[in-house]
Amino acid sequence: MLEKLAKSIEEVNVLAEHYRTCQNVAAIESLAKECFISKEDTDAFIAGKSCCLLKVPLMGQSGSVTEKLTEEMLLLQDSGYATVLGTYLLDLARKDPVMKDVILQPHKTLRHCIEYVHEKAYETALEKAKKEGKTGVGQNAGIAIGSTEVFAWVIDYYLLDDRKDMEKKAQEEKDTIKKAWERAESIRTLSAKSKDSDTKKDVSEDAKVAAKPATQKKEEPEQLSLFNLGA
Repeated sequence: MLEKLAKSIEEVNVLAEHYRTCQNVAAIESLAKECFISKEDTDAFIAGKSCCLLKVPLMGQSGSVTEKLTEEMLLLQDSGYATVLGTYLLDLARKDPVMKDVILQPHKTLRHCIEYVHEKAYETALEKAKKEGKTGVGQNAGIAIGSTEVFAWVIDYYLLDDRKDMEKKAQEEKDTIKKAWERAESIRTLSAKSKDSDTKKDVSEDAKVAAKPATQKKEEPEQLSLFNLGA
């Protein structure tokens, strides 16, 4: 599964790079729409600000907990925090069949798990700040949280029944990306029509100028010359 996923991502990026080399913007945008990549990320790739078009895994389902968590740890490219939590989950899945099943749920990911842990940590810090009479958590404020509490949040996330909410959120994100592409295409079409209209107007004006007969200069009456009087 890991090799297949990596190959799929690589194929998309190789194709996108080929289109970028050929300056085929339309083909890149079409590929991005198929993979539900936002227009902002697509524009960044086209402009050369990003080396890869696709940075997230294509939709798919792993065959085992080991495959799934290993893929997610590699894709997060985090040798610290993500690896610690991923290794903990691997060990937990070997010991507990229930955890193995919930981890394998398609909508449950290590990235979302980390986000959940961060939210819980912020809530804890906010509660502590309020007890100290503060209105909120400072920008660079830190809080010491033990591994036992963090691992408890990890388990809470995977046991939380949020499938419908996550599916709804994922669909909303896809719809947002789709609408953004449709809006961009609409603006581009209107712009193209406007330019075409201006071009036709310019051609029409040129044609009117060409068709209009030139104003002939009135001939001045012949002036008599004093030298002719003596003739």
